[in-house]
Amino acid sequence: MSVTRVAESRIIDAPIDIVWKYVRSVDLGFWKAVKHVDIHGGPSEVGSTRKISFNDGAVQEIKIVELSDLAHFVSFDFIEAQPPVDFMSAIHTITLRKVTANNTTFVEWSAEFSSDAQLAVIEDSRYKRLEGLEDLAKAVAKK
Repeated sequence: MSVTRVAESRIIDAPIDIVWKYVRSVDLGFWKAVKHVDIHGGPSEVGSTRKISFNDGAVQEIKIVELSDLAHFVSFDFIEAQPPVDFMSAIHTITLRKVTANNTTFVEWSAEFSSDAQLAVIEDSRYKRLEGLEDLAKAVAKK
């Protein structure tokens, strides 16, 4: 099965440790599209799940599959959605890298979709990543 990858990135004007505090919990509280998140299992541990309610009425359940405090990244698997989606799988990863020249943070938010994902899903994902990164930058700037 082939995979389609979408990745969007931006520089956030804050040290990596500060940005990591917003990302590590995978509650997506920085993203304006998110209305509410129910956390099941540990607060930030592999195997724990989150049920994310979006402002548009959609509800998605995700599972943390990888988390590294050393490498500053978290990956989560898309496991359920209401309304249902028409693709088999999607794995999302948010990765942070320290920009040493000025102590800012490079953030990449990627998603790997199964080959049955339609172009409209891929493009919508691209738009949502850009929006989420913009909201992350705004949330960090407020601190």
